[in-house]
Parts: sequence; C-alpha cells; structure tokens
Amino acid sequence: MTCVRGAISRVLRGFWATTAFSVALVSGCSTGDVGVAPSRDRGVIVQTPANFQAALKYNEAALLHRKGAPDIALYNIGFILAHPSNPKRDQPRALHMFQTLVAEHPRSVLVEQSQTWIQVLQQQQKLADEKQKIAEEKRALSRQREMLLQERQKLNYANEKSQQLDIEIEKRRRQSLSK
Repeated sequence: MTCVRGAISRVLRGFWATTAFSVALVSGCSTGDVGVAPSRDRGVIVQTPANFQAALKYNEAALLHRKGAPDIALYNIGFILAHPSNPKRDQPRALHMFQTLVAEHPRSVLVEQSQTWIQVLQQQQKLADEKQKIAEEKRALSRQREMLLQERQKLNYANEKSQQLDIEIEKRRRQSLSK
C-alpha cells in the first residue's frame, strides 16, 4: 500500500510540475512578441480567448478556406484545444494540430513553440496514463484485498468449526473412558 501511495505522490508531483510548466508556457508563448509579427496577411496568434468555441471555429474556418497563414491557424487551434481554461479541452487533438504544423510547415517560426507544446502534451499524456495505471492497480489491489478478507472469514469459520469438533471429540472420548 505504501508503494502505491509513493507512486501516486510521484505522479501528482510530476503532474503539478508539468502543469506549472504549461501555465508558464501558455502565458509566455501565446503572444505575438516571440518572433511572429502580427500582420493582417499573416494572421494573429491567439492569446487567451474570451470565447474558446468562437476562436476555435474562426481558426478552423481560416484553415479550411485557406484564409491567412495555415501554420498560425494550426498553432491557434492547438493552443485553444490545449488551453487549461478551455472547458472543452481536447489534448489529443491539440497534440495532432501541433504535430501537423511541425510536419507540414517545418520552416514556420512556430515550429519551436509547437515542439515545446508537443513535449508538454506528451508528458501530460504519460502522467495521465501513469495515473490511470495506478488507479487500475489500486482497484485490483482492492479486489484482491476483498477476496483475501472473504478467504480469511472462511478460514476463521472453518477454524471455529474445527475447534468445536475437537471439543466434541474430547467430550466423547472422556465419556467413553469414564464408562
């Protein structure tokens, strides 16, 4: 049980460290001051949007209809989908958007930021997988514990019956000796 608690503790520490890194990344890398000049023909990198769904639809439409730079639209979609404040966050899809940006636009100024996002999202996925694995192991241990408790109860019952039989046999033996 101590081993499981230690593993959970390690996963949670890693999760919070990754979350802190993500927040720092989001607050520092989502603005236009990191080498991308926000111009009308190039597009604007999304900061924290007030309406995630509207911003997502806008960038998806821009990507679909080839309005503006596709690398910026891909980055924005990934950013919106990965944003911790987005109630409809979709990290696997965000990861796919960043990977698509890196694969299809290797010369984009957003490649480095996208690669960082890819690492963060993959790390978070690993932590989520570990957390899920620990939860499954914990459930399995609980089931095992319950089975062992039932077995213990059966053994205690059998032991009590055995002791009662021993007492009964001893009584009969004494009765037969006294005759």
